[in-house]
Amino acid sequence: MKYDYIDKILADNDGILKTADIVAAGICKETFYNYAKDTELEKAAHGIYISPDVPVDEMFLLQTQIPKVIYSHETALYLHNLSEKEPIPLTVTVPAKYNNPTLTEKGVKIVYVKKEWYSLGICQMSSPAGYDITAYDMERTICDVIRKRSYMDISAFNYALTEYMKQKGKDLNRLMEYAKIMRLEKRIRETMGVLF
Repeated sequence: MKYDYIDKILADNDGILKTADIVAAGICKETFYNYAKDTELEKAAHGIYISPDVPVDEMFLLQTQIPKVIYSHETALYLHNLSEKEPIPLTVTVPAKYNNPTLTEKGVKIVYVKKEWYSLGICQMSSPAGYDITAYDMERTICDVIRKRSYMDISAFNYALTEYMKQKGKDLNRLMEYAKIMRLEKRIRETMGVLF
């Protein structure tokens, strides 16, 4: 029966189903919607359904709905334990000229960057609930916050830089490599000079 196959897809995806995945698997939408109703799946977002026993993870759901978003700035600082508080709202980076009304509707802070900077420093991380999400690595995040320093709370900014310098996994060569690409070398040296 088709329900057995949907059960398997649901289990393989940790209790989260996308209508697009179901259709791609050759199951008609009507069958899927009946399944969703019969099993009391919750509609988490457009085209995304979750099992009632799965904790809602806003970061994972947003990225599932809009794969182009990359967690950055204050949100990336939080994911890397370089921030003392949870980021509200979430901050994401997308390529310049990318437009998705859902981001605005969700109240997400959006940063637009040049196409050549967009993929610089992307890494896979775990969300607070343990789901795989995409963010920028520590070095790219430090470049981003130095670039947007005037928009940040000064104590959060100082905390992030101080904590970064304490990290065993930091890569100062990579930081300077990113700084060169983003034309931030002078600002990075001036800002981080006392910490180097």
